[in-house]
Amino acid sequence: MEVKNRLSILMAERNIRSIAELQRMLEDIGRPVARRTLDRFYKNENNQIHYDTIADLCMVLNCDIGDLFVLEKSE
Repeated sequence: MEVKNRLSILMAERNIRSIAELQRMLEDIGRPVARRTLDRFYKNENNQIHYDTIADLCMVLNCDIGDLFVLEKSE
């Protein structure tokens, strides 16, 4: 099993067109996140992410943690 995020799907559903736009939204709530962190998360290239960052993403995306992550079977 593998944990994957649904960031790209949630961004599309909310008409957030870029990582830069998402980064600005996080900055607007006083919770800046590095562009590289967001980019790697978007591409499912990271193995870890801080709980604070997850909470901040859920806040700006208006979603629950379960909306952000999915458990997929590995091939």
